[in-house]
Amino acid sequence: MDNWVKIFSHTDLLQTKLAEDVLKQNGIESHILHKPDSVIPSLGQAELLTHGDKAEEAIRILKANDFL
Repeated sequence: MDNWVKIFSHTDLLQTKLAEDVLKQNGIESHILHKPDSVIPSLGQAELLTHGDKAEEAIRILKANDFL
């Protein structure tokens, strides 16, 4: 995934999906990269990525919606 940057991460996949939904509602394409724990798959880290040229706007939107 060229030119994609991480703008948000959380241990709760649902929180990351909610953040992704807010971005989609604002016309920003994003993708979730879920890295489950090898021992306990329900644990781990979910990262939200977006195109580098949209990162600033995405971060602003996430801040305005209390995700950051």
